[in-house]
Amino acid sequence: MKNKILLGLFLSALSSSVFAANEGKITSIAFAGANMSSHPDIVQLQIEGGFESGDCHTGIAAIRKSDTHLVSAALAAFSMGKPVKVFLNAHEYYFPSQKRCVITMLTMAK
Repeated sequence: MKNKILLGLFLSALSSSVFAANEGKITSIAFAGANMSSHPDIVQLQIEGGFESGDCHTGIAAIRKSDTHLVSAALAAFSMGKPVKVFLNAHEYYFPSQKRCVITMLTMAK
């Protein structure tokens, strides 16, 4: 019985750490215009728990300006303080020197 309890606690701790990255409330949003030399036309986010995908930067990721529906969703989530789940393209960097990856999907739950 003691082993089952320990196993349950271990699995619970493991699952919380697995789902901690790429999920959380947006803590900051930055908007870069067309004249930003290092990373133009993006909306950059930071979330609680950070990001984890391939070699991507763990603290910052961004949405391309052309993905207006994702930008709108991020603004809504930020305004309401709702948590989001972020999916990154680990092969597309918008700021290659710092390995900052592009957000390809954003989900919110009620």
